[in-house]
Parts: sequence; C-alpha cells; structure tokens
Amino acid sequence: MNQRMYFLDNLRAVIILMVVVLHVSLCYMKFAPQWWYVIDPSQSMFFTYVVMLVDVPIMPAMFFLAGYFALPSLQKHGMPIFWGGKFKRIVIPWVLGVLFLAPPSMYMILLSRGKASGYMDFWAGPFWGSMFSQSVFWFLGQLVLFYLVLSCCYRFFPSLQSPPRISRNPSPLLPLLFISVATVSFLGMNQFFHVDTWISDYYLLVFQPLRVFVYLLYFWLGVLAWKRNWFTRQGYTPRILPWLIVTVVSAVFYLTFKGMMFTRGSELPIQLGNALGFNVLAYSVLMTSTALFKAFVNSSNGFWKSFSASSYGIYLFHSLAVYYGAYYLLGLDASPFIKAPLLLLGSTLSCWVLTVALKKIKGVSGFL
Repeated sequence: MNQRMYFLDNLRAVIILMVVVLHVSLCYMKFAPQWWYVIDPSQSMFFTYVVMLVDVPIMPAMFFLAGYFALPSLQKHGMPIFWGGKFKRIVIPWVLGVLFLAPPSMYMILLSRGKASGYMDFWAGPFWGSMFSQSVFWFLGQLVLFYLVLSCCYRFFPSLQSPPRISRNPSPLLPLLFISVATVSFLGMNQFFHVDTWISDYYLLVFQPLRVFVYLLYFWLGVLAWKRNWFTRQGYTPRILPWLIVTVVSAVFYLTFKGMMFTRGSELPIQLGNALGFNVLAYSVLMTSTALFKAFVNSSNGFWKSFSASSYGIYLFHSLAVYYGAYYLLGLDASPFIKAPLLLLGSTLSCWVLTVALKKIKGVSGFL
C-alpha cells in the first residue's frame, strides 16, 4: 500500500473536469431546468444527452474515491489529526464557499433573466430565504457528514482499525447486491420525491433525497475497496472489456427510461427502469474508468501532476467562472458548439491558473 496510485489522482481530476462539462452543458441543453443559472437560447439536444449521461456517474465516483482515501488517512494519523486536516481542507472551504461564492451563483439566476436588483439586498434577503443554495459546496457538506459516520464506526468497530488485506477477486455477488440495494433506495425515495428534487431547507445539509443514500453506499464501497486492497499491484482490478460493454448497454438502457420519465414518470415500471439504469451505469462507469486509468493514465508527468494538484481548486471556483462566462456569451451570436467549448476551456484554464497562483501564497495552499 506504499505504492503511489497516480491513476486515482488523475481519475479524480478528470471527474472534476466532467463536473465542469456537466455545468457547461446545462447552459446549452434543450429542456434545461427552469431554475438553472444561465440558459442560453442557443441550444442543442446533444448537450441534453451529455447532461443525462455525465450527471449519473460523477458524484458516485467522487464519494467512492473520498471513502477510498479516508480510512488509510484515519488509520495513519488518528482522529485528532485526521479531523484537523479535514477542518482545514473541507470544512473551512465549505463554510466560506456557502457564504461568499454560492450567493453570486444564485444571483446569476436573476441577473441572467433581467430581474436583478442590488447584490447586497439579494445576499441579505432572498438568498437566505427562497433562493438559498450551497451551489457546488453541497458536496463538501455531505462529505463532512460521511466522515462523521466513518469516524463513529471507526471508534466502535475494531475491524476498521486493522490493516488492509488482499482480495484478488471479490464475489460476483458484490456488484449485484450493491446495485440492488442502491436501486431499491433510489426507487423507494422516488415514491415520495421527484427524481431531480433538491432539498435545501436545512441550510447545513443540501441534498437530493433519491441519491443521498446511494452516495453513502459509494463512500462505503470506497472504504471496503481500500480494506481489500483493490487497484494495487497485488489486488483486484476490474477487467476493462466486460465493464465497458456493461457501460454502453446500461447507458442506452438508462437514456431510454430517462426519456420516459419526462412523460410517464409516475408509472412504477418506468421508475424502476430509470432507477436500475442509473445505478448500473454509475457502477459500471466506476469500474471501467478505474481499470482504464490504471492501464493507461498511471502517470505523474508535469501535466498530470499540475492538473491533479489543482483539481480541487478547479472544483471550488469553477461555478462562478462557468455561470458568469455563460452570461457574457449570451451576447455572442454563435452555435452552442462554439460557445460550449469556449466556456469549458476558458473556465477550466482560468480556475487552474487561479489555483496554481493561490497555492503559492503562504497560508492558503493548505486549503487547496
């Protein structure tokens, strides 16, 4: 376990890039959510399909990787140092992000529709009422909750304190059981909430009720994966071709039922197909991507070193770059296939450069 698995660092960086892709695509898709920050009149169904597919696997993979790295850190440093690090790197950016970066994101909803008044009036009033959101920082809030759950379990279950053991081939029943439990959870919550519902009434925790337990499952799958030495030279690595086939088939399956959800979302068989497609696609993409990155992107060259080291900063700052960049591009009479790449490239590079610059400032680098 002393081997540095650069491919997991690189995978996490690419997943964060796909978060940026998702948020850019939402600005140019057809049938965008009415509340989305900036909706450009230049639209294409291509970006609708990008949104539907990219939205599924990125956050399960993020929580999986968080769980994979959390337990070894907890074992190595102990509870006080572990939480000291998380407070600096997760809690403080979470609080500062909600207070200072989420409000201008929400303000863009009004600004892009010509309904904005003074920003300070917005911050002091509607933002803390009907327009409250944590923007992209909801992920950090849920991560803190999952770290708390892990810490409690670590204290009361000695098995979590033991070193990892080799597991070359996990039981074939594991993905079946995991996907089944995730699907039942997703489908069960769908009986009470719309599939894309967000709940922000509790301020500290902003979440999607259909997905929150699924994300917790992926966090714990990451913990299990580290305990069983997955992805190490001696341990289990998924096979690329079988999981790639499952990914393609499940993507078609999911898109079919996701499309039906718009018109027949109250029918139980359609909800079941959507839930099953979502969870098979999320799991298969995770297995496929880890196998591909281990085989082909296990590099620490200058590009990957800088990109992976800056990826957290890109995640923290990209929302303002994307939304305000999309607002600026509203005045450009051009195809969405010109606007979207410009926005993706500009927002990613600007946040990358900003992160590199901030990491050179003493006392700031530890937060990024």
